[in-house]
Amino acid sequence: MRLASVMEARDEYLSFEMERAARKLAEEVLEIRPGMTVVITADTSSDARVVWASARAIYAAGGVPSVMWYHTQPRPQMEPPAPVAAAVAAADIWIEQAVAYTMYTEAWQAALDAGVLYCELGGMDVDGMVRCIGRQNIGLMAEMGDEIIRLLTDAEVEVTSEAGSSIVFSNRGCKVGEFKMKTTPEKTPIMLAGQVSWSPVEESMKGHLVADGILYPPSEVGIMSETVRFEIAKGRIVDIAGAREALLLKKWIDQLADDTMYRIAHVSMGFNPGIPVPTGRVVEDERAFGDIDFGFGAWVGRPAAGHFDFTCRQVTIKANGVPLQENGRYTHPVLARLCKAMGVPHH
Repeated sequence: MRLASVMEARDEYLSFEMERAARKLAEEVLEIRPGMTVVITADTSSDARVVWASARAIYAAGGVPSVMWYHTQPRPQMEPPAPVAAAVAAADIWIEQAVAYTMYTEAWQAALDAGVLYCELGGMDVDGMVRCIGRQNIGLMAEMGDEIIRLLTDAEVEVTSEAGSSIVFSNRGCKVGEFKMKTTPEKTPIMLAGQVSWSPVEESMKGHLVADGILYPPSEVGIMSETVRFEIAKGRIVDIAGAREALLLKKWIDQLADDTMYRIAHVSMGFNPGIPVPTGRVVEDERAFGDIDFGFGAWVGRPAAGHFDFTCRQVTIKANGVPLQENGRYTHPVLARLCKAMGVPHH
């Protein structure tokens, strides 16, 4: 886990660009209206420049921001301090910028049940905010997400990669698009733009995956220096093979002593042009352009002892036999057109 910004730490670094990114977050992503109460939660590993710029932009848009800081917890998905849990459940909007994020916890679920709009930006630093939000066309990315959702809904999906991944699964009857990239009337939780996530039919997933992008947790890995192979049967990991990083993951899972950790939680397609390669920050790497992310363990409405993610780089994806992307490049006519409009190289 990256516990601090890995970029230039000077206050003036991308300071103008950061203000524009924060304004886009407030006005285009969250659509702040006068009087809305917004709680921003941050831990001692958060980039303070991002936190305060977000608060200023919310206030400038007419919102009522409050910022809550607390210690950095040992790992993500631990319950936040009780006063933090109480505050976020009473807000109109909750922006989480803590590195050790609390998504999938009881406090998170309670806030959603209370009608709070949740926005997950855990661990974003100035560089990430500028690349992934400030310099991107949120409207076009949202349009691309809607088209991907349409293509994947009720589809039979095949994912392959030059690294050796080959897996199939079904989306029949599943809701594709568990999260959104901007506010909706239903207050669907918001994640950083450039990703479509869903939970496929668990029993239908079979094959093998070769992770070659990022693996997190355990925190000792992050950007992978070697591949890890996962054998999947009926949506469960039945074997993990590899060298040091595979052993680290197996040890981390064993310590949690929860068989749910081997169950598929979500699949996520990444298409944020601001993330051409993994950065080591999971909130970005799940959206790396042309990559696909697989998450196991805890999921919406399904508690577990934890959750881990890994990515397969530059994959080929087919839905009902129709190619959506090939080796990380979107080839479906509508998706290719949107990529070209966003200025993505080689589209």
